[in-house]
Amino acid sequence: MKQGRGRDGIRRARRTAPVAARLAFVVPVALVLLAPLGCRREQGSAPRAAASPASAASSPSLAPRPPSPRLTDPRWRLAAGDDPLECARLAEAEGASGLLAALDDGGDIALTALRALPYADDADLALGPLAERARASSGPSLPPLLEALLGIAGRPPRPREPLDPDGARGAAAALVELSGRRDLPSDQRALAVSAARALAERGLVDPLRIPADLDPEGSVAGAAGGPAAPRP
Repeated sequence: MKQGRGRDGIRRARRTAPVAARLAFVVPVALVLLAPLGCRREQGSAPRAAASPASAASSPSLAPRPPSPRLTDPRWRLAAGDDPLECARLAEAEGASGLLAALDDGGDIALTALRALPYADDADLALGPLAERARASSGPSLPPLLEALLGIAGRPPRPREPLDPDGARGAAAALVELSGRRDLPSDQRALAVSAARALAERGLVDPLRIPADLDPEGSVAGAAGGPAAPRP
């Protein structure tokens, strides 16, 4: 009887041994196969978390605008003073297109460009762009634009073909519009009236369209709608 029981135990041990051996092999293999998947998930989610600050830092709206190189340019620094000769030198070097581009710098650079524009040989090219800016401006930014327009419009005529006749006619129309705006101060309207009358002398606008309510009573310009006598 003891020998029979011993044989049954041996048989049961033989049947259970392969199962234990298989489990001992399968579990480590499963862990090895599943480990890379966990790593891939962690690696795949990390860039998404880091992408947000990077995209925010690269946003153009957050990037500061670099200072204009004109601030350190000797020609611009000299023209920023009260010497008209330096303004003329700057205008000769930059031309109308270069001075117009400088208006986007704002501040003292823009004011210097506006003072220099009437001295440019091709200043008539600036009439249209300046008039559009003046039409869209108000407050302290408007008088320098009107003064530049008056300076260009009041230059003696030159014996050559008009550089931009369409732009000059558009400027004349804009100046007539500005001269009739009752919401503007009278001194600003007066600048617009004088510039419009200067362009009327070139035949670019009908002088009768220019308001005359700012003219002194009895003046020839006010009665006939012609050019103003003295211009600033």
